[in-house]
Amino acid sequence: MKTRTILFAVVPLAILLLPLSVYWIDRAASEDEVPRNVSVAGVELGGLGRDDAVLAVQTHEAELVETPAFFIVNGKRYELAPKSVDLAVDETRLVNQAMVQRSEEGLISGFTAWIGGFTTPIVLDLPVSMDGDALANQLDIWETDAIPNPAYEGSVEVSQGEVLAEYPRAGEALDKDRASVLVFETLREVTRRDTELPVVTSNPELTDEDIDAAVEEVRRIIDNPVSLRSTDTGFLMTFETDQLEASVIVEVRDNPPGVNVSIDDQYIAAVLVPRRDEFEIPPVNAAYTIDLNTDRVEIIPGRSGTKLDLPGVVASLHNAALGGGFGEFPLLEGDKPEFTTDEAEEFFGDIELVSEFSTRYSAGQPRTRNIQLMADIVDGSIVLPGATWGINDHVGERTEEKGFEAAPAIIGGVVICCDHPANIGGGVSQFGTTFYNAVFFGCYEDVEHTPHSLYFTRYPEGREATLGFPKPDVIFRNNTDTPVIIKTQYTDRDITVKMFGNNGSKICTSETSERQNIEEHEEILVRDVPEEGERPLKPGQARLEQDGKIGFTVFVTRIVTMPDGTVIQEEPFFWRYRKLNEETAVHDCELSGEPVNCPAPLPNLVGHTSDEAFTTLTEAGYAVVRIDLVTEDPNQNEIVLDMNPPAGEEAVPGTTVTLTVGVFSGEDPGGEDPGGEDPGGGDPGDGGDDA
Repeated sequence: MKTRTILFAVVPLAILLLPLSVYWIDRAASEDEVPRNVSVAGVELGGLGRDDAVLAVQTHEAELVETPAFFIVNGKRYELAPKSVDLAVDETRLVNQAMVQRSEEGLISGFTAWIGGFTTPIVLDLPVSMDGDALANQLDIWETDAIPNPAYEGSVEVSQGEVLAEYPRAGEALDKDRASVLVFETLREVTRRDTELPVVTSNPELTDEDIDAAVEEVRRIIDNPVSLRSTDTGFLMTFETDQLEASVIVEVRDNPPGVNVSIDDQYIAAVLVPRRDEFEIPPVNAAYTIDLNTDRVEIIPGRSGTKLDLPGVVASLHNAALGGGFGEFPLLEGDKPEFTTDEAEEFFGDIELVSEFSTRYSAGQPRTRNIQLMADIVDGSIVLPGATWGINDHVGERTEEKGFEAAPAIIGGVVICCDHPANIGGGVSQFGTTFYNAVFFGCYEDVEHTPHSLYFTRYPEGREATLGFPKPDVIFRNNTDTPVIIKTQYTDRDITVKMFGNNGSKICTSETSERQNIEEHEEILVRDVPEEGERPLKPGQARLEQDGKIGFTVFVTRIVTMPDGTVIQEEPFFWRYRKLNEETAVHDCELSGEPVNCPAPLPNLVGHTSDEAFTTLTEAGYAVVRIDLVTEDPNQNEIVLDMNPPAGEEAVPGTTVTLTVGVFSGEDPGGEDPGGEDPGGGDPGDGGDDA
């Protein structure tokens, strides 16, 4: 009894444990395989290892990709290669999903799922993907080709000043949302039938009011000229109506729907090309200006260049056309100046008038014009700290090509004019003297200067300088930490040189010695050599050819007073002026100082008796020759009718004077009384007017 009871208890338990044992054994054996009865798109994956499952899916994917699909659009059949829309299957994700099927945890849940593998199939969705943009493009192509009457959104055009409008109208269109779903579903299947894609009625997105609004905007743009002006440069550009008409673009959009009225930027750019130089200007460096009346130095700010702001111009043109017809011509900032305002402030900020010097001259003379020309060339020169600057280096040789004229110059210690090459630019030594004194009183370092060999009263003794090319020269060094600006100004009567800089508030004065070793000049007579067109000097006349100048020695000392009151006396400058004799031109006969055989004007002896004329001439030392001329006029008997040389001509004693004397023939053809009135109206005793 006991044995039977045990048997009845063990047999059911064994029957229960047998399936569990099979479950455990089967599950352990298929742990790395896709669970039983799992498939996808008709491909059985159950029982396959991971690699085999992937291969099976790839084989199915290849068949999907290589099999073309056919679609019907509005009666037209189109073939679609799945590759063209990048059809693909995600094998890895699909196999991973298959591997975890029927993997419930727990004995009961796991056993139940295992049992279901024999009775309940699991069909997985095929994870297919494709390029939506490529598909959309393909649908657009089919729609355009198959549907002849799409919805029309309208248009706006401009022709010969007229704005022409076409209004929206309904049509047909491919239902692209539904078509995309149908194409996707079709491509998921290997066995494919022709799929018809739906065509629906299509209504335009735009309304007549949208088109009318665009027409009105276009008309406002093209009806009147539009002017744009730059506030930066003052540039003014007026766009005429024909240019505006050619530039208008009207774009009717589907997505998003709308009408866009714009201006063609490339057309506007082409219109502006001929005037580019007017609005695209180069950068301007910062500079300075000096008011010579107030001696104030002011900085002129630099300015960046400008460039065309094409989008800005187009936008401004559009707004102005819709507004009052006027607007801004915007410009972009161009290249930066090489010398900025900040740099100018740092460079010129501490500059002020340091010294100035003036000399006077006579107006209108060639030497005056030479001085003024040199002043113009030198004006505005800048000498950097530590640099040397010379007049000859800056001005160069004085030539007629540069505008210099011939004028008196000291050549070999004598004032000469004006056939020597050194006479071109004569007189500019006065500029050299003026310049040197500005350097002197500015406390700048004198590198080189040479006073005149002769002293001229218009210059300070010992503190003056002559110029020649290439030497002598006037050179100085800027011995300060601030640039020096050389400014010049002149009038008809004087020339001024000003030095602007900063010498550290030093003050320079001059101390000149008394004249020493004075050598008086002599007064000498020289032969008269008249210039072309001049009359020779007559005896008793004289002409001062050259002023006399005394020679002497002088010492000049520059005294520098420092800001703290310290006085520095520089080494004196020594100079010796040569003497110059006074020269007076006289007639050759007076070169000895006394008149010797000096010529005199012949007296007028015509009309005088021959005896009177003979006596007058012989007493003056002249030789007399008489020529008789028979006359029928008794009044001319023994009267001098002519003389040679003529009266008034200069003649030295010993000169032969020929007298023509009338001799009466003794006949009276007119029957007139010889003592009566002279028919010619002359007094018989008067010689009459000088012939």
